[in-house]
Amino acid sequence: MTERSPPFTALRAVEAASRHRSFTAAARELQITHSAVSQSIRRLETELGAILFERKGGAMEPSTAALRLAQTYSAAQDALVRAIREIADSDVATALVVSMPPELARQWFGGKLRALSEALPDLEVDVRTRADDASCAVSLVWTDLPDPDTLYALTHVPVCHPELVDTLGIASAQDVVRAPLIAGPGASWAEWARHCLPSGRAPRANSFDDSSLALDAATQGSGVALTNLFAVERHLESGKLVALPYEAPSSRGLALRSAGILGEAAERFVSWLKLEIRRGAARLREAPSRDAM
Repeated sequence: MTERSPPFTALRAVEAASRHRSFTAAARELQITHSAVSQSIRRLETELGAILFERKGGAMEPSTAALRLAQTYSAAQDALVRAIREIADSDVATALVVSMPPELARQWFGGKLRALSEALPDLEVDVRTRADDASCAVSLVWTDLPDPDTLYALTHVPVCHPELVDTLGIASAQDVVRAPLIAGPGASWAEWARHCLPSGRAPRANSFDDSSLALDAATQGSGVALTNLFAVERHLESGKLVALPYEAPSSRGLALRSAGILGEAAERFVSWLKLEIRRGAARLREAPSRDAM
C-alpha cells in the first residue's frame, strides 16, 4: 500500500459496520447507501490486502484487522472531539437556543446535560419545546423517513424488566408476543411484527398516550414495552429494563432543522449530539440480554 492520507471515509464505514455487524445498519447510521459502504470497504480490503468482513448467517462479522481499524478510528475521533473542546474552551460562555419535542427534552436530553457540560464547558444551551420558536438556531424534530436531515433513524426496541426474560422464557421474537405487550405513542407493534415475525401479523397490545407511562409499566414487570433509544436509554443504564435482541426499523426518525448556515457554536453542539446518539445506539446493541439469548 502506497503512503498517502488515511482513507477516512472507508475507516468510518469500517467502524460503523463493525459495531452493527451489518452494512445495511452502517449505511443507515452514516446516511449513505448500502452500496457506498460495501464498495468503500471492498476498496480498502484491496489496498490493504486483507479481509475485513465475512458473512456469517445474517451478520457481517469483522475480522481482527477490521476491529483494530475500528478501534483506532474511534479513538482518533474521540481525540479530535477533545481537541476541538480544548480549542473552543473559553471563559466567555456562548449561548445557543435549541428547540426539541418535550418528550425528547424530558426523557433523554435532560440526562445529557452533565456530558454536554464536560464536552463543551463554554456553551450554554437554552432549550425550548416549541418548534415554531424563531429564535432557535437548531431545531430537533420527529420526521417521517426518508428525510435528508435525519440525524438518527428510529428503531422499534422491545424492552422489559430483567426478571421477566426468564419468567416468560423469552428466547425468540415469537416468544415476545406471547407476553403482555405495551405500547406508547409512535411505537408500532404492527411495524415490528412485519419485520420480526414470520406471519407478520400485528399482535394485540395495551397502549398509553404517554411513552413514560408505558415504560413505567414495563419497569414494574407488567409486560414488554415497545420503545426507542431516546425514551429508554436511561432505563437501560439504570438496569431497570433490558433490551430484547429483536429490534425492527421504524418509519420515523430524529431530524435536524436550522434557519440557515450553522454558526460555530451550533456546529460544535451538533457534532457532540451526533456522537452521543452514536454512543447510545452502540450501548443499546450491547445490552446484556442480547448476549444471553
